[in-house]
Amino acid sequence: MSISHVVLSDIHLGARDSIMTHLGGHEEILEGPSEVMTAFANGMRATLGSTKPQLVLLGDALDLGLSPFGDVSKSFLQLLDAFFPQGGEDIFAREIIYIAGNHDHHLWRIAQDQGFLDAVESGEIPGDLASTSRIFGTPSRRCRLMESLLRHRPHLADASVRIAYPNWGIADEKLSRAVVMHHGHYLDGMYRALSNMRGFLGGTDPRPETMQQLEQENGPWIDFLWSDLGSAGDVGAEVGSLYETMLSAGASHDFAESLGRRITGGLHSRLGINPKMELKYGITLDNLIRAGVDMTAGRGAERQRDGHGHVLGANEVDDLGWYLGGPVALEMREELGFIPREVNFIFGHTHKPFQDELMVDGFDLPVGVFNTGGWVLDEPTLMPVQGCAAMLVSDELEVASLRLFNDPTDGTMAPVRVEGSGRQTKLFDEASQAVASANAEWGAFSAIVHERIIEEADKRVAKLLEESNDYAREAAE
Repeated sequence: MSISHVVLSDIHLGARDSIMTHLGGHEEILEGPSEVMTAFANGMRATLGSTKPQLVLLGDALDLGLSPFGDVSKSFLQLLDAFFPQGGEDIFAREIIYIAGNHDHHLWRIAQDQGFLDAVESGEIPGDLASTSRIFGTPSRRCRLMESLLRHRPHLADASVRIAYPNWGIADEKLSRAVVMHHGHYLDGMYRALSNMRGFLGGTDPRPETMQQLEQENGPWIDFLWSDLGSAGDVGAEVGSLYETMLSAGASHDFAESLGRRITGGLHSRLGINPKMELKYGITLDNLIRAGVDMTAGRGAERQRDGHGHVLGANEVDDLGWYLGGPVALEMREELGFIPREVNFIFGHTHKPFQDELMVDGFDLPVGVFNTGGWVLDEPTLMPVQGCAAMLVSDELEVASLRLFNDPTDGTMAPVRVEGSGRQTKLFDEASQAVASANAEWGAFSAIVHERIIEEADKRVAKLLEESNDYAREAAE
Protein backbone atom coordinates (compact mmCIF):
# COMPACT_ATOMS: atom_id res chain seq x y z
CA MET A 1 0.00 0.00 0.00
CA SER A 2 1.17 3.56 -0.73
CA ILE A 3 0.74 5.08 2.76
CA SER A 4 3.86 7.09 3.62
CA HIS A 5 2.74 8.91 6.79
CA VAL A 6 0.24 8.37 9.60
CA VAL A 7 -0.72 11.48 11.56
CA LEU A 8 -1.96 11.33 15.18
CA SER A 9 -2.82 14.31 17.34
CA ASP A 10 -4.19 15.16 20.78
CA ILE A 11 -3.30 11.86 22.43
CA HIS A 12 -2.61 13.77 25.68
CA LEU A 13 -0.38 11.07 27.10
CA GLY A 14 -0.21 11.32 30.88
CA ALA A 15 -3.62 12.99 31.18
CA ARG A 16 -6.15 11.12 33.30
CA ASP A 17 -8.95 11.79 30.82
CA SER A 18 -7.02 10.43 27.83
CA ILE A 19 -8.29 6.99 26.90
CA MET A 20 -4.75 6.18 25.71
CA THR A 21 -3.14 6.68 29.14
CA HIS A 22 -2.80 3.42 31.09
CA LEU A 23 -3.92 4.07 34.67
CA GLY A 24 -4.28 1.99 37.80
CA GLY A 25 -7.11 2.03 40.33
CA HIS A 26 -5.65 5.08 42.09
CA GLU A 27 -5.02 6.83 38.76
CA GLU A 28 -1.30 6.06 38.87
CA ILE A 29 0.60 5.54 35.60
CA LEU A 30 1.13 1.82 34.94
CA GLU A 31 3.73 -0.04 32.93
CA GLY A 32 2.86 -1.04 29.38
CA PRO A 33 0.18 0.22 26.98
CA SER A 34 -3.49 0.56 27.87
CA GLU A 35 -6.15 -1.69 26.37
CA VAL A 36 -7.18 1.10 23.99
CA MET A 37 -3.61 1.71 22.86
CA THR A 38 -2.98 -2.00 22.36
CA ALA A 39 -6.18 -2.42 20.35
CA PHE A 40 -5.32 0.59 18.20
CA ALA A 41 -1.84 -0.80 17.56
CA ASN A 42 -3.34 -4.15 16.55
CA GLY A 43 -5.72 -2.45 14.12
CA MET A 44 -2.96 -0.34 12.55
CA ARG A 45 -0.61 -3.32 12.26
CA ALA A 46 -3.29 -5.39 10.51
CA THR A 47 -4.20 -2.48 8.20
CA LEU A 48 -0.67 -1.49 7.19
CA GLY A 49 0.74 -4.99 6.76
CA SER A 50 4.41 -4.79 5.82
CA THR A 51 4.22 -1.04 5.13
CA LYS A 52 6.03 1.02 7.76
CA PRO A 53 5.01 4.65 7.28
CA GLN A 54 6.49 7.57 9.19
CA LEU A 55 4.60 8.51 12.35
CA VAL A 56 3.75 12.21 12.71
CA LEU A 57 2.65 13.34 16.18
CA LEU A 58 0.75 16.55 15.54
CA GLY A 59 0.87 18.28 18.89
CA ASP A 60 -0.54 17.61 22.37
CA ALA A 61 0.70 14.04 22.17
CA LEU A 62 2.32 14.76 25.54
CA ASP A 63 0.03 16.49 28.01
CA LEU A 64 2.68 18.73 29.58
CA GLY A 65 0.04 21.44 29.85
CA LEU A 66 -1.84 19.69 32.64
CA SER A 67 0.23 16.66 33.72
CA PRO A 68 3.59 16.30 35.51
CA PHE A 69 6.63 15.56 33.35
CA GLY A 70 7.16 12.21 35.06
CA ASP A 71 3.65 10.97 34.32
CA VAL A 72 3.87 12.15 30.74
CA SER A 73 7.25 10.48 30.25
CA LYS A 74 6.02 7.14 31.62
CA SER A 75 2.99 7.32 29.35
CA PHE A 76 5.16 8.00 26.29
CA LEU A 77 6.99 4.77 27.09
CA GLN A 78 3.58 3.06 26.95
CA LEU A 79 3.20 4.33 23.38
CA LEU A 80 6.67 3.10 22.42
CA ASP A 81 5.87 -0.35 23.81
CA ALA A 82 2.69 -0.49 21.72
CA PHE A 83 4.10 0.85 18.44
CA PHE A 84 7.68 -0.51 18.66
CA PRO A 85 7.44 -3.61 20.90
CA GLN A 86 10.62 -5.37 21.93
CA GLY A 87 10.77 -8.69 20.12
CA GLY A 88 7.76 -7.74 18.00
CA GLU A 89 7.09 -6.03 14.69
CA ASP A 90 7.38 -2.24 14.48
CA ILE A 91 4.31 -0.48 13.10
CA PHE A 92 6.13 2.66 11.98
CA ALA A 93 9.52 3.76 10.72
CA ARG A 94 11.97 4.62 13.48
CA GLU A 95 12.22 8.33 12.70
CA ILE A 96 9.25 10.13 14.27
CA ILE A 97 8.21 13.67 13.33
CA TYR A 98 6.88 15.77 16.21
CA ILE A 99 5.02 19.05 15.65
CA ALA A 100 4.48 20.83 18.96
CA GLY A 101 1.08 22.18 19.99
CA ASN A 102 -0.14 24.30 22.89
CA HIS A 103 0.01 21.62 25.62
CA ASP A 104 3.55 20.63 24.62
CA HIS A 105 4.91 23.98 23.41
CA HIS A 106 7.58 23.54 26.07
CA LEU A 107 9.22 20.89 23.87
CA TRP A 108 9.75 23.50 21.17
CA ARG A 109 11.24 25.84 23.76
CA ILE A 110 13.74 23.13 24.67
CA ALA A 111 14.63 22.71 20.98
CA GLN A 112 15.01 26.49 20.57
CA ASP A 113 17.33 26.72 23.56
CA GLN A 114 19.40 23.77 22.38
CA GLY A 115 19.75 25.26 18.90
CA PHE A 116 21.02 28.52 20.38
CA LEU A 117 23.45 26.72 22.70
CA ASP A 118 24.78 24.59 19.83
CA ALA A 119 25.44 27.73 17.80
CA VAL A 120 27.22 29.43 20.71
CA GLU A 121 29.39 26.37 21.34
CA SER A 122 30.37 26.33 17.66
CA GLY A 123 31.61 29.93 17.90
CA GLU A 124 28.54 31.78 16.59
CA ILE A 125 26.25 34.06 18.60
CA PRO A 126 22.82 34.22 16.91
CA GLY A 127 20.71 37.34 17.24
CA ASP A 128 17.97 35.45 19.08
CA LEU A 129 16.22 32.11 19.37
CA ALA A 130 14.79 30.77 16.11
CA SER A 131 11.04 31.37 16.53
CA THR A 132 9.87 28.84 13.92
CA SER A 133 11.15 26.07 11.67
CA ARG A 134 10.75 25.60 7.94
CA ILE A 135 7.60 23.86 6.72
CA PHE A 136 9.22 21.57 4.17
CA GLY A 137 12.18 19.24 4.48
CA THR A 138 13.41 17.06 7.34
CA PRO A 139 13.35 19.09 10.59
CA SER A 140 16.86 19.91 11.75
CA ARG A 141 16.11 19.89 15.47
CA ARG A 142 15.70 16.85 17.72
CA CYS A 143 13.16 16.41 20.54
CA ARG A 144 15.53 15.85 23.45
CA LEU A 145 12.94 14.63 25.96
CA MET A 146 11.53 11.98 23.64
CA GLU A 147 14.95 10.86 22.44
CA SER A 148 16.10 10.53 26.05
CA LEU A 149 13.06 8.34 26.71
CA LEU A 150 13.88 6.25 23.65
CA ARG A 151 17.14 5.33 25.38
CA HIS A 152 15.03 3.60 28.05
CA ARG A 153 14.24 1.04 25.37
CA PRO A 154 17.65 -0.33 24.23
CA HIS A 155 16.12 -2.07 21.20
CA LEU A 156 15.25 1.44 19.86
CA ALA A 157 18.83 2.72 19.92
CA ASP A 158 18.59 3.70 16.25
CA ALA A 159 15.27 5.57 16.62
CA SER A 160 14.96 9.37 16.59
CA VAL A 161 12.39 12.15 17.03
CA ARG A 162 12.67 15.33 14.99
CA ILE A 163 10.67 18.37 16.04
CA ALA A 164 9.11 21.16 13.94
CA TYR A 165 7.01 24.18 14.83
CA PRO A 166 4.41 25.49 14.19
CA ASN A 167 4.04 23.68 10.83
CA TRP A 168 5.54 20.81 8.95
CA GLY A 169 4.70 19.44 5.55
CA ILE A 170 5.61 17.58 2.39
CA ALA A 171 5.62 18.96 -1.14
CA ASP A 172 5.97 17.40 -4.58
CA GLU A 173 6.85 19.97 -7.25
CA LYS A 174 6.26 17.55 -10.12
CA LEU A 175 2.72 16.74 -8.95
CA SER A 176 2.21 20.33 -7.71
CA ARG A 177 0.85 18.96 -4.46
CA ALA A 178 1.54 19.67 -0.80
CA VAL A 179 0.36 18.53 2.61
CA VAL A 180 0.74 21.04 5.45
CA MET A 181 0.24 20.12 9.11
CA HIS A 182 -0.30 22.37 12.14
CA HIS A 183 -1.58 21.42 15.57
CA GLY A 184 -4.37 23.97 15.24
CA HIS A 185 -3.98 26.23 18.29
CA TYR A 186 -3.18 29.30 16.20
CA LEU A 187 -6.51 28.89 14.44
CA ASP A 188 -8.06 29.55 17.85
CA GLY A 189 -8.26 33.21 18.87
CA MET A 190 -7.64 32.48 22.54
CA TYR A 191 -4.08 31.43 21.69
CA ARG A 192 -3.46 34.69 19.81
CA ALA A 193 -4.20 36.81 22.89
CA LEU A 194 -1.12 39.03 22.66
CA SER A 195 -1.71 39.69 18.95
CA ASN A 196 -5.28 40.65 19.83
CA MET A 197 -3.96 42.96 22.52
CA ARG A 198 -1.46 44.54 20.12
CA GLY A 199 -4.25 45.14 17.61
CA PHE A 200 -6.46 46.63 20.32
CA LEU A 201 -3.80 49.06 21.56
CA GLY A 202 -2.52 50.06 18.14
CA GLY A 203 -5.73 49.97 16.15
CA THR A 204 -4.15 47.51 13.69
CA ASP A 205 -5.17 44.13 12.29
CA PRO A 206 -4.75 41.71 15.20
CA ARG A 207 -4.00 38.72 12.97
CA PRO A 208 -0.26 38.47 12.20
CA GLU A 209 1.00 38.36 8.62
CA THR A 210 3.86 35.92 9.14
CA MET A 211 4.58 32.76 11.12
CA GLN A 212 7.48 34.49 12.86
CA GLN A 213 5.27 37.36 14.06
CA LEU A 214 2.57 34.91 15.13
CA GLU A 215 4.95 32.92 17.32
CA GLN A 216 7.00 35.84 18.62
CA GLU A 217 3.85 37.62 19.81
CA ASN A 218 1.98 34.64 21.23
CA GLY A 219 4.55 32.00 22.17
CA PRO A 220 5.17 33.67 25.57
CA TRP A 221 1.42 33.58 26.31
CA ILE A 222 1.27 29.86 25.56
CA ASP A 223 4.27 29.29 27.82
CA PHE A 224 2.74 31.42 30.56
CA LEU A 225 -0.59 29.65 30.88
CA TRP A 226 -0.86 26.58 28.68
CA SER A 227 2.40 24.79 27.99
CA ASP A 228 3.61 23.15 31.22
CA LEU A 229 1.15 23.78 34.03
CA GLY A 230 1.46 20.11 34.91
CA SER A 231 4.67 21.05 36.74
CA ALA A 232 3.24 24.20 38.36
CA GLY A 233 2.35 22.64 41.72
CA ASP A 234 -0.88 23.78 43.35
CA VAL A 235 -1.50 26.45 40.71
CA GLY A 236 -1.26 23.85 37.98
CA ALA A 237 -3.65 21.56 39.85
CA GLU A 238 -6.20 24.39 40.09
CA VAL A 239 -5.98 25.21 36.40
CA GLY A 240 -6.00 21.50 35.57
CA SER A 241 -9.78 21.65 35.81
CA LEU A 242 -9.94 24.43 33.20
CA TYR A 243 -11.76 22.32 30.62
CA GLU A 244 -14.41 21.42 33.18
CA THR A 245 -14.59 25.04 34.34
CA MET A 246 -15.26 26.20 30.78
CA LEU A 247 -18.49 24.23 30.72
CA SER A 248 -20.02 26.51 33.36
CA ALA A 249 -20.62 30.21 32.63
CA GLY A 250 -20.39 31.18 36.30
CA ALA A 251 -17.32 29.07 36.98
CA SER A 252 -15.47 30.38 33.92
CA HIS A 253 -16.23 33.99 34.92
CA ASP A 254 -14.93 33.32 38.45
CA PHE A 255 -11.85 31.65 36.98
CA ALA A 256 -11.08 34.64 34.75
CA GLU A 257 -11.52 37.06 37.66
CA SER A 258 -9.33 34.96 39.95
CA LEU A 259 -6.61 34.64 37.34
CA GLY A 260 -6.61 38.39 36.69
CA ARG A 261 -6.24 39.12 40.42
CA ARG A 262 -3.46 36.56 40.72
CA ILE A 263 -1.44 38.14 37.90
CA THR A 264 -1.82 41.75 39.05
CA GLY A 265 -1.20 40.81 42.68
CA GLY A 266 1.96 38.94 41.74
CA LEU A 267 3.28 41.88 39.73
CA HIS A 268 2.77 44.18 42.69
CA SER A 269 4.10 41.94 45.46
CA ARG A 270 7.06 40.45 43.63
CA LEU A 271 8.14 43.17 41.21
CA GLY A 272 6.76 46.32 42.82
CA ILE A 273 4.73 47.15 39.69
CA ASN A 274 1.60 49.16 40.41
CA PRO A 275 -1.32 47.53 38.53
CA LYS A 276 -3.13 50.89 38.57
CA MET A 277 -0.43 52.63 36.51
CA GLU A 278 -1.76 54.24 33.32
CA LEU A 279 -0.49 52.92 29.97
CA LYS A 280 -2.42 54.77 27.25
CA TYR A 281 -5.74 56.58 26.85
CA GLY A 282 -6.49 56.13 30.57
CA ILE A 283 -6.10 52.35 30.37
CA THR A 284 -4.34 50.91 33.41
CA LEU A 285 -2.16 47.81 33.56
CA ASP A 286 -4.88 46.14 35.62
CA ASN A 287 -7.46 46.94 32.88
CA LEU A 288 -5.15 45.50 30.22
CA ILE A 289 -4.44 42.27 32.06
CA ARG A 290 -8.10 41.67 32.92
CA ALA A 291 -9.08 42.37 29.31
CA GLY A 292 -6.47 39.90 28.09
CA VAL A 293 -7.70 37.21 30.47
CA ASP A 294 -11.30 37.85 29.43
CA MET A 295 -10.41 37.65 25.73
CA THR A 296 -8.78 34.27 26.31
CA ALA A 297 -10.07 32.32 29.29
CA GLY A 298 -13.42 34.12 29.40
CA ARG A 299 -14.40 34.35 25.75
CA GLY A 300 -12.65 31.09 25.03
CA ALA A 301 -14.93 29.48 27.58
CA GLU A 302 -17.98 30.88 25.79
CA ARG A 303 -16.76 29.47 22.48
CA GLN A 304 -15.99 26.15 24.15
CA ARG A 305 -19.52 25.86 25.56
CA ASP A 306 -21.15 26.90 22.30
CA GLY A 307 -18.89 24.85 20.06
CA HIS A 308 -19.59 21.27 21.14
CA GLY A 309 -22.59 20.96 18.83
CA HIS A 310 -20.71 21.58 15.57
CA VAL A 311 -17.22 21.01 14.19
CA LEU A 312 -16.55 24.56 12.95
CA GLY A 313 -18.38 27.84 13.43
CA ALA A 314 -18.22 30.93 11.22
CA ASN A 315 -15.34 32.45 13.22
CA GLU A 316 -13.33 29.23 12.99
CA VAL A 317 -13.84 29.02 9.22
CA ASP A 318 -12.72 32.64 8.88
CA ASP A 319 -9.59 32.02 10.99
CA LEU A 320 -8.81 28.91 8.95
CA GLY A 321 -9.01 30.92 5.73
CA TRP A 322 -6.75 33.62 7.20
CA TYR A 323 -4.13 31.10 8.37
CA LEU A 324 -3.95 29.25 5.06
CA GLY A 325 -4.27 32.28 2.79
CA GLY A 326 -1.94 34.43 4.90
CA PRO A 327 1.01 33.02 6.88
CA VAL A 328 0.96 29.54 5.29
CA ALA A 329 0.71 30.84 1.69
CA LEU A 330 3.49 33.36 2.34
CA GLU A 331 5.80 30.69 3.70
CA MET A 332 5.06 28.28 0.84
CA ARG A 333 5.99 30.99 -1.66
CA GLU A 334 9.22 31.69 0.22
CA GLU A 335 10.26 28.04 0.52
CA LEU A 336 8.91 26.57 -2.73
CA GLY A 337 8.65 29.63 -4.95
CA PHE A 338 4.98 28.87 -5.67
CA ILE A 339 1.73 27.66 -4.12
CA PRO A 340 1.05 24.06 -5.19
CA ARG A 341 -2.11 23.50 -7.18
CA GLU A 342 -3.43 20.85 -4.76
CA VAL A 343 -3.01 21.46 -1.03
CA ASN A 344 -4.28 19.41 1.89
CA PHE A 345 -4.19 20.81 5.43
CA ILE A 346 -4.22 18.60 8.54
CA PHE A 347 -4.80 19.91 12.06
CA GLY A 348 -6.14 18.80 15.44
CA HIS A 349 -6.71 20.75 18.66
CA THR A 350 -10.53 20.88 18.55
CA HIS A 351 -11.04 17.18 19.47
CA LYS A 352 -13.75 17.12 16.77
CA PRO A 353 -12.74 15.13 13.67
CA PHE A 354 -14.01 16.08 10.24
CA GLN A 355 -12.93 16.37 6.63
CA ASP A 356 -14.05 18.90 4.07
CA GLU A 357 -12.88 21.30 1.36
CA LEU A 358 -12.48 25.06 1.73
CA MET A 359 -12.04 27.77 -0.86
CA VAL A 360 -9.07 29.95 0.13
CA ASP A 361 -7.96 33.14 -1.61
CA GLY A 362 -4.79 32.59 -3.64
CA PHE A 363 -5.26 28.83 -4.11
CA ASP A 364 -6.23 27.32 -7.47
CA LEU A 365 -8.34 24.51 -6.02
CA PRO A 366 -10.30 24.11 -2.79
CA VAL A 367 -8.00 23.09 0.07
CA GLY A 368 -8.71 19.67 1.55
CA VAL A 369 -9.13 20.25 5.29
CA PHE A 370 -8.78 17.34 7.73
CA ASN A 371 -9.10 17.37 11.52
CA THR A 372 -7.76 14.52 13.65
CA GLY A 373 -10.05 14.94 16.65
CA GLY A 374 -8.58 13.75 19.94
CA TRP A 375 -8.31 10.92 22.45
CA VAL A 376 -9.83 12.68 25.46
CA LEU A 377 -13.39 13.12 26.67
CA ASP A 378 -13.99 16.87 27.13
CA GLU A 379 -17.63 16.78 28.18
CA PRO A 380 -19.25 15.01 31.13
CA THR A 381 -22.03 14.03 28.73
CA LEU A 382 -21.45 12.54 25.32
CA MET A 383 -21.50 14.73 22.20
CA PRO A 384 -21.63 13.25 18.68
CA VAL A 385 -19.07 15.64 17.14
CA GLN A 386 -16.35 14.59 19.59
CA GLY A 387 -14.14 11.75 18.53
CA CYS A 388 -10.90 10.77 16.89
CA ALA A 389 -9.32 10.02 13.53
CA ALA A 390 -5.88 9.17 12.19
CA MET A 391 -4.80 10.83 8.95
CA LEU A 392 -3.26 8.72 6.21
CA VAL A 393 -0.94 10.38 3.67
CA SER A 394 0.15 8.58 0.52
CA ASP A 395 3.38 8.72 -1.48
CA GLU A 396 1.49 10.91 -3.97
CA LEU A 397 0.38 13.27 -1.17
CA GLU A 398 -3.25 12.24 -1.16
CA VAL A 399 -4.90 12.36 2.28
CA ALA A 400 -7.64 10.19 3.77
CA SER A 401 -9.15 10.16 7.24
CA LEU A 402 -9.23 6.90 9.17
CA ARG A 403 -12.28 7.66 11.31
CA LEU A 404 -11.72 5.76 14.52
CA PHE A 405 -14.65 6.73 16.74
CA ASN A 406 -17.16 9.36 17.74
CA ASP A 407 -18.84 9.51 21.11
CA PRO A 408 -21.66 6.91 21.00
CA THR A 409 -24.68 9.07 21.84
CA ASP A 410 -27.15 6.45 20.56
CA GLY A 411 -25.49 3.62 22.47
CA THR A 412 -23.58 2.23 19.48
CA MET A 413 -20.19 2.86 17.93
CA ALA A 414 -19.89 3.61 14.22
CA PRO A 415 -17.40 1.19 12.64
CA VAL A 416 -13.85 2.27 11.86
CA ARG A 417 -13.85 3.49 8.27
CA VAL A 418 -12.01 5.64 5.73
CA GLU A 419 -13.40 9.00 4.59
CA GLY A 420 -12.13 11.62 2.15
CA SER A 421 -12.67 15.33 1.70
CA GLY A 422 -14.83 14.83 -1.38
CA ARG A 423 -12.35 13.83 -4.08
CA GLN A 424 -12.11 10.19 -5.08
CA THR A 425 -8.49 9.10 -4.70
CA LYS A 426 -6.43 5.98 -5.08
CA LEU A 427 -5.51 6.21 -1.41
CA PHE A 428 -9.18 6.17 -0.38
CA ASP A 429 -9.77 2.95 -2.30
CA GLU A 430 -6.61 1.23 -1.07
CA ALA A 431 -7.08 2.25 2.55
CA SER A 432 -10.75 1.23 2.54
CA GLN A 433 -9.83 -2.25 1.36
CA ALA A 434 -7.05 -2.54 3.96
CA VAL A 435 -9.37 -1.46 6.79
CA ALA A 436 -11.99 -3.97 5.64
CA SER A 437 -9.39 -6.75 5.73
CA ALA A 438 -8.61 -5.78 9.35
CA ASN A 439 -12.28 -5.81 10.34
CA ALA A 440 -11.79 -8.17 13.30
CA GLU A 441 -9.06 -6.03 14.87
CA TRP A 442 -11.00 -2.78 14.36
CA GLY A 443 -14.17 -4.36 15.74
CA ALA A 444 -12.32 -5.27 18.92
CA PHE A 445 -10.90 -1.73 19.08
CA SER A 446 -14.37 -0.17 18.80
CA ALA A 447 -15.75 -2.36 21.59
CA ILE A 448 -12.90 -1.43 23.95
CA VAL A 449 -13.18 2.29 23.14
CA HIS A 450 -16.94 2.21 23.68
CA GLU A 451 -16.52 0.65 27.12
CA ARG A 452 -13.79 3.14 28.08
CA ILE A 453 -15.82 6.18 26.97
CA ILE A 454 -18.91 5.08 28.89
CA GLU A 455 -16.78 4.43 31.97
CA GLU A 456 -15.17 7.88 31.75
CA ALA A 457 -18.51 9.60 31.13
CA ASP A 458 -20.08 7.92 34.16
CA LYS A 459 -17.10 9.01 36.27
CA ARG A 460 -17.45 12.62 35.06
CA VAL A 461 -21.18 12.75 35.81
CA ALA A 462 -20.65 11.29 39.30
CA LYS A 463 -17.96 13.88 39.99
CA LEU A 464 -20.18 16.76 38.86
CA LEU A 465 -23.05 15.52 41.03
CA GLU A 466 -20.73 15.25 44.01
CA GLU A 467 -19.39 18.78 43.46
CA SER A 468 -22.94 20.09 43.01
CA ASN A 469 -24.01 18.52 46.32
CA ASP A 470 -20.96 19.99 48.07
CA TYR A 471 -21.81 23.43 46.69
CA ALA A 472 -25.43 23.13 47.83
CA ARG A 473 -24.32 22.17 51.35
CA GLU A 474 -21.90 25.11 51.51
CA ALA A 475 -24.62 27.51 50.33
CA ALA A 476 -27.05 26.18 52.97
CA GLU A 477 -24.48 26.74 55.72
